[in-house]
Amino acid sequence: MVAFNSCSEDSETTPIEQLKVETNIPSDITETTATLGGKVLIVGDKPIIETGICISYDINPTLEDPNDMTINIDLANNFFSDNFSGFDPATSYHVRAYAKTSEKTVYGEDKSFTTLGSSGCQIVNVSGTISSPTTWTSDKVYVLTSNVSVTSSLTIEPGTIIKLQNATLRTDSSGTIIANGTSTNRIVFTSLSDDSFCGDTNNDGNATLPQKGDWKSLYLNSSATTSFKYCDFLYAGGNDGGYNNSVLISVVGYKFEFDNCTFVHSLSSSNSTAFAFHGGSYMIDNTVSKFTNNAFYDCDRPIYLNSYYTLNTNNIFHNPANVNQKNARNGIWLYNTTNQGATVSWNISEVPYVVSAFFNGGGSGATDTVNIGPNVIVKFAGASAGISKGNSRTVNIGTGAVFTSIKDDSKGGDTNGDGNATMPASGDWDGYWNYSNGSWISGGYIFYAAH
Repeated sequence: MVAFNSCSEDSETTPIEQLKVETNIPSDITETTATLGGKVLIVGDKPIIETGICISYDINPTLEDPNDMTINIDLANNFFSDNFSGFDPATSYHVRAYAKTSEKTVYGEDKSFTTLGSSGCQIVNVSGTISSPTTWTSDKVYVLTSNVSVTSSLTIEPGTIIKLQNATLRTDSSGTIIANGTSTNRIVFTSLSDDSFCGDTNNDGNATLPQKGDWKSLYLNSSATTSFKYCDFLYAGGNDGGYNNSVLISVVGYKFEFDNCTFVHSLSSSNSTAFAFHGGSYMIDNTVSKFTNNAFYDCDRPIYLNSYYTLNTNNIFHNPANVNQKNARNGIWLYNTTNQGATVSWNISEVPYVVSAFFNGGGSGATDTVNIGPNVIVKFAGASAGISKGNSRTVNIGTGAVFTSIKDDSKGGDTNGDGNATMPASGDWDGYWNYSNGSWISGGYIFYAAH
């Protein structure tokens, strides 16, 4: 076991070309402990005289900053690692591995971790209907093992933990939920078996571990506006009448704001309704259904929304801490509909847009505008899927944009999530139709269409 020592050595921080260090991803994290370390990828031409870890509350800690701390760890076979105790519960830290020679100090990439919350959270069991103004506070963990309906106002304080088991939290009538966390004090909706927040709430030790689908969903079924900021939705997606979602929007539940939220470990399912965020046809206006700065990863299909919804480009489809951790069928799935006079922009290029029907906007009389941004990939799922333009329907296509089959893994990845089981072929989708002159459009950006 090692202890913090104040770092005060003078070293240059510019990496030398020969020596290269990597910071390990922190592991074995508890309320007060974590295993930290690194490895030397390239030894270089000078002997290494010291290796270890620098830790800070701020990004990119160094040996030179007297406010940062260090762990000196012996190097063995180019690896160095140890377990440290003394962290504060529910606190975020930044860590960097370093290696020193007689001339230079070289650092690995910054990694962050958050210690677990204190296991001393008071448990509040919630059931039935919340029919009067209620506040959930951060000093308690709220447990739902059956469906709970909010018909009044529910305010959830920053830092509050909500644990669910085979349950749905829903708004009904004019009920509203205001769950506005902060960047340093997030609100968490997770499984009752998730001991990483507020400890072993179900008091079974390691007998159960959190699994995808442990709880059902947040179901917005109210005419009132709801707000969720800096919230994490973990291990949801249990079957709820054929729906597998972390969040499900109803016909009256479209007035909402989700900002800086994460949707993680949502259940994969063959159900056609299985999406981490199911906005469907009701999620059409981004001034009313506000969805910004959110992240999806380790889900099946991330999001399902109206084809006329302009999704903000600040939403991402990977783990912010690991760009390689994505979703099984990574894409933006669209509900085909008509919206005369509307303008929609598809500008996200990280993942494909998926069109499952013929998106004609109302046929030859359509009066809408569809803007497809540069390098955007649009994939069509099915032989009858396609897109059209007309005299009063403008389709603007940016440089580098592509129309292709959902089976085309070479563009935008394996969007149908079947590995190499299917290969793209001509006729996978219908094509791009021009109502103005009654002809099919061709071009170097169109792949595997029937026409």
